[in-house]
Amino acid sequence: MRQAPTLKPLPQIRRSAWLSGTRAWLVGLGLVAILLVGLIARDTVFAQPAAVALRTATADRGTVTSVVSGTGSLLPAGRMNVSFKQTGILTEIDVKVGDKVTTGQVLARIDSSTQQAALASAQASLASAQANLQATQTPLTSAQLAQLQHQVSAAQQNYNDTVASVNATNQTDAATVASDQAKVNADCPNGAQCSQEQAQLASDKNKQNMDAISGQSRINSAAQQITSSRDNLAVQTQVKPNALASSQAQVASAQAQVQTAQVAVNQTTLTAPSSGVVISINGVPGETAGSGTAQAPGSLAPQPSSSGTGSSSAFIVIDDNSSFVAVMPFAETDAARLAANQTASVTFDAIPNLTISGHVLTLSPSATVVSNVVDYYVSFVLNRTDPRLREGMTANASVTVAQADNAVRVPNAAVHTTGGTTMVTVLTNGQQVPTEVVTGVVGDTYTEIKAGLNEGDRVVLPALRTSAGTTTNGGNLIRGGGGFGGGGVRGGGG
Repeated sequence: MRQAPTLKPLPQIRRSAWLSGTRAWLVGLGLVAILLVGLIARDTVFAQPAAVALRTATADRGTVTSVVSGTGSLLPAGRMNVSFKQTGILTEIDVKVGDKVTTGQVLARIDSSTQQAALASAQASLASAQANLQATQTPLTSAQLAQLQHQVSAAQQNYNDTVASVNATNQTDAATVASDQAKVNADCPNGAQCSQEQAQLASDKNKQNMDAISGQSRINSAAQQITSSRDNLAVQTQVKPNALASSQAQVASAQAQVQTAQVAVNQTTLTAPSSGVVISINGVPGETAGSGTAQAPGSLAPQPSSSGTGSSSAFIVIDDNSSFVAVMPFAETDAARLAANQTASVTFDAIPNLTISGHVLTLSPSATVVSNVVDYYVSFVLNRTDPRLREGMTANASVTVAQADNAVRVPNAAVHTTGGTTMVTVLTNGQQVPTEVVTGVVGDTYTEIKAGLNEGDRVVLPALRTSAGTTTNGGNLIRGGGGFGGGGVRGGGG
């Protein structure tokens, strides 16, 4: 029998020392990386691009509006810092924080004894000046006037009596002379000398002459008495212009002093200049209330600050919550586009469905700089109020700063600037033609085209990012993740 051949064991394969352990892992990771790079290169560098539809828009006509927005808070339209205008000791405070007050309602009082004394003194001075004026206007009493008028009447009566007496004497003398002349004529005819009768006639004629002279003198004296009594009455009752003017000036001065004193008394009682809600009171009875100036009702509420509401120097602060203003900061570029009376639309975070129209009231002339950001505070008046509104609520205002109606417009994304020139890409007969345009109002979504483009022209929009990681711009493939993203067309109004 043949003996079976003996099988020899196979020689053992020896492992290379450099492929063992960590080196083996590194080699494996390197192979995986090479594989991944190859796959990426296949999908990017060597891949054939898929066709991407060109995005276009048609120029149409419509309204283009430019809106700037801001966020702030509500403040009462009227904030009144009310203080006493006189200094004194507080005697009473008639309201408390949170009370609703009406116009003219008493808020507090200070001690008025000093002011009352000054008023009484001024009133006494006025009474004295008025009495002096009365004496100047009517210098005589009724009794004095009656006495002077009686003197005039007496002089007139004396004159009348004197005239009657003189006339009677003159008549008697004339009758005596006539009788003597008749005797002479009877007793001494034909020129005979009758010494006794002639002497009597001469004597009676002389007496007649003397009585006539004396009578006329008496009449003249009586007439002079009438004139003198009448002149005295006129002088005593006449109002002297200079004295009257001086008396009137004294009365006017005294009246002014009374009015000043009365105002001082009134100012010891503090009243509400307008209706509102008391939000702070600084003082208690017994303390000295300092004088100050009340802020006029309707003054614009201050902008929000860390110092709190109201004025620390005001005795009482009253908010007029019948209306509100929205106060908010705007970036300097937006603030430059705002102006007084521009229309605004105001919304509120706490009341989602409430929108109230308003207008720009004031723009702060000075900037507020926080972390190198320049803002300007702007106040908006609400055209109406709502019972749900409260001071401090967050308010959002949107202001239309520019608007073009019936304008040729294109989406904002279609407009770009190249070398300082504003351009759009017009699609004409399948060809993309860069075209220079003149723009007007730039809104949130649309841009007004004033020249260079017609209604109905098709313009090319930037490409959207595709799922394969490529973008297209006017039909030209751009590899990788560049491009324009989502096109930048913002929603909302024009």
